[in-house]
Amino acid sequence: MAQHVCRSCGAKIQWAITEKGRRMPIDVVPNWEHGNIALYPRKDDVPIAIVVTKTEIEAWRASGAKKRLLFTSHFVTCPQSAHWRKSKGGRNH
Repeated sequence: MAQHVCRSCGAKIQWAITEKGRRMPIDVVPNWEHGNIALYPRKDDVPIAIVVTKTEIEAWRASGAKKRLLFTSHFVTCPQSAHWRKSKGGRNH
């Protein structure tokens, strides 16, 4: 997966597409403890980002299955995320 840099905080990110077709910045480092995004690669394109429910994550952990790679949306970790969120009228700033 191609890595990019957040223009606000300089963190390494990767881009994904949500099920609704929107671009989403994802932290590059997996976060098994707090992540809730599973990435599914696509040939010659950015991965699909699927939000995993707490129930699904708890079931994975309870089963003793191999840890799956879970990621965090960069909107959760970026100190400047409010600047990039879209409001009903466009960008917040």
